[in-house]
Amino acid sequence: MKDLAAKLGAIFVFGIAFAVMLAGVGAGFWLLVKLVSALGRLRLSPEERERQAAAARHPFARVSLRGKEAWLVCCLEQALIACGLDAEEDEPGSWHPILALLWEFPELPEEEMEDWLDRTADILPSTVLFCGPGGPGELSQGERERFAAASALYSQAGAKMALLGPLAELPVRLVRENREAPRFRPELALALLDEAGELLESYGVPQPPADVRDFLLGRRSPGMGERFVGRQCS
Repeated sequence: MKDLAAKLGAIFVFGIAFAVMLAGVGAGFWLLVKLVSALGRLRLSPEERERQAAAARHPFARVSLRGKEAWLVCCLEQALIACGLDAEEDEPGSWHPILALLWEFPELPEEEMEDWLDRTADILPSTVLFCGPGGPGELSQGERERFAAASALYSQAGAKMALLGPLAELPVRLVRENREAPRFRPELALALLDEAGELLESYGVPQPPADVRDFLLGRRSPGMGERFVGRQCS
């Protein structure tokens, strides 16, 4: 009996020692990561360090790529409301088809991202406004129809496209420029969100509602993030 108690005691002491050792290894690894990160920051110029610090303080710094894209679509919707343009489904001259395509991204499987980028390319103002009425010759019938519908919308908007054009481009630019490594150089993605905010401010358009902002700030992830139904923000 005494031998059993002694063995159990030894096992208990060994377990404590092993746990302490693991904790020490974990703490050492954490300190090593912090040290490497600090040394990396020392190699940066003061301007670059300030840019990274400013990006870390940004409200959307920890928000997923899906959440950031959804915020940009909300900014476009705010501009449409301010311009008095319709976004209701099945209404003539409605921006609903454009918004519906942009709203696909938050709930899109990652493997379908490239197809989404191809489809959005057909309706971007930078594509549509610099082509003739027939659009690029290599488009399929469906692509040609999307192109023609977008061209009609943009023509009807007229001078309002000075605001709406860049805002329609920003969600697609965000995904295209950050899809491969959304967790690296986050300040580049955040700059696009700031650009949208500056556009709204310059035209006196209010930011998206606080409840929408709070919902999207909760979509936290260093990468693409979990899928969610973005249209609930609309």
